[in-house]
Amino acid sequence: MKLIESDNMLVLDKKIDNYFLEELSKLDSYILTKENEDLDERINSHPDMLIRKLEDRDIIVDRENHSYYKDLLKDFNIIKSSKKLEAAYPNDIALNFLTFDKYFVHNLKYTDEFVMDYFKKRSYEFIDVSQGYTKCSCLLGKNSLITSDLGIYNKVKDKINSLLIEHKHVKLSGFDYGFIGGASGLVDGEIIILGDLSKHPSYEKIIKFLDDNNESYKILNKKELSDYGSIFQI
Repeated sequence: MKLIESDNMLVLDKKIDNYFLEELSKLDSYILTKENEDLDERINSHPDMLIRKLEDRDIIVDRENHSYYKDLLKDFNIIKSSKKLEAAYPNDIALNFLTFDKYFVHNLKYTDEFVMDYFKKRSYEFIDVSQGYTKCSCLLGKNSLITSDLGIYNKVKDKINSLLIEHKHVKLSGFDYGFIGGASGLVDGEIIILGDLSKHPSYEKIIKFLDDNNESYKILNKKELSDYGSIFQI
């Protein structure tokens, strides 16, 4: 693990391939997740399942690995999830919400109870969607959102500047496909994309949308566009 040198750092999937890790390490210091052995091993180290920044220096993590993150992130308030994560969907999605401005988007029936209370107290507007892997399904920029999930798009398009793209076309090891949100993250205000977006059938539409919305973006390398459970900067 790279030595943490600043307040800001990236949270990355423990299983991320080295060719992505080498490039990401040039952008910022980082920590790696720890597997939650109760989850499907194909996604049990994905950041968007296990560790989520709330506001200020508050971070919520999967309760099974609370001590791991508490020891690693001593300058943050590390909060244990209310729910115990389990392998079978939807019992694995409690932390896979997204926030954008003052909107909170998730399948609210399964959101972690602490998270719900936390954002209610801060007067977020809640948007209920059927897709439990909400964050994984959405690329977030400073000014806009991109998703291949029609249900999410229809719920947020009148509130958040959004683009609907073709489904699939993202690699997720062990599955038929992954999601665009899991293959991206916002680092110092710039969208980082894990792999060759030019192979995606919605490539031209995506680039035009990003340009039109004044989003900075970087395609990390020419490897296959790949879902590693999002990149977070905390």
